[in-house]
This record gives sequence, C-alpha cells and structure tokens, in this order.
Amino acid sequence: MNKNKRYAVIIILVSNAIIISLLESLIPIPIPVPGVKLGLANIIILIGIVFLPLSDVLLIVIIRSFVVALLTRGIMTVAFSLGGGIISALVMALLYKKFSRFFSIKGISVVGAILHNTTQLAVAYLLLGEAVVLLYFPILLVSAVITGLITGSIGEMAISEIRKKEIFAAEKQLSN
Repeated sequence: MNKNKRYAVIIILVSNAIIISLLESLIPIPIPVPGVKLGLANIIILIGIVFLPLSDVLLIVIIRSFVVALLTRGIMTVAFSLGGGIISALVMALLYKKFSRFFSIKGISVVGAILHNTTQLAVAYLLLGEAVVLLYFPILLVSAVITGLITGSIGEMAISEIRKKEIFAAEKQLSN
C-alpha cells in the first residue's frame, strides 16, 4: 500500500473512531458509575489491529483520545483515555498477532476492555491518590466483560465483511 493510501485509511479510521466516541457520549448508561461506557470505538481499534501495523493503531488511539477529550470531557481526561487506550491496544495487538489461535476477536476485545478499565482506574488512583477509586473495580470489571463482548461481536462482523469485500486486499502488506 502506498503512503497516501495508508494515510487515507488512517484518517478514515480516526474519523470513524471519533464519530463513534462522540455518538456514544450521547447514549445514556443506566449505571451511574464514572468510567462505565460501551467503548464502541474499540471496534475501530480491532479493525486496525487486524489490518494495520501497530504504529498506525497507536496513532489512531492517540489522535482519537486527544480529540474526543477536547470535544467532550476536557483535556484533564486525556491521561485516562490515553493510558487505557494505549495499554489495551498493545495487549490486544499482541494477543492477535501471537495468540489468535487461543483468542477470538471477542476474547481479545474483552481483554482489551478489562485492561482499558483497569488502566484508567490505576491512572485515577495515581492522579487522585485516593484508594476509594479502587472500589469501582468490580463494577468496571463486570462492565468490561459485557461491553467487550458487545464490541468484539460487532468487530468480528466488521472484520469478516472487510475481508469478504477485500477492502484490504493486501492484508499482510499493511500489517508489516
């Protein structure tokens, strides 16, 4: 894939991740716990992990984290989004590249959601210095499993359709 096409793909995925995140912020969550959300932008990250090099996936995570934080919750939330996004993307990519015979996309998504929430909780603890935030862990763990399964299922369907339509005809070339 030439450089221009690669950049175009990154821009499209970043744009979709931002739009999904912004739309998701409009969906009311019945659990009034800070940090609980669907994490639908993770679908884009899963697609990136399958079809793009890790550096491109991390670029998508970084740009989305900054833009969405600036447009919604403010710059102070970048540390939470960025920390969770980078750690989860790194581990999900590792699981996909090295252990996909043991982990489905759904399983990878669940692990990513758990790591994202755990990392955000760790960042909150480090920034606030209050152990009380750790009381959220059980709720965030359960929500991560549920939302990880949802986004993983959607991600599996999207990846399957992308492969069928041969949108990334040279899949191996992109991820090298």
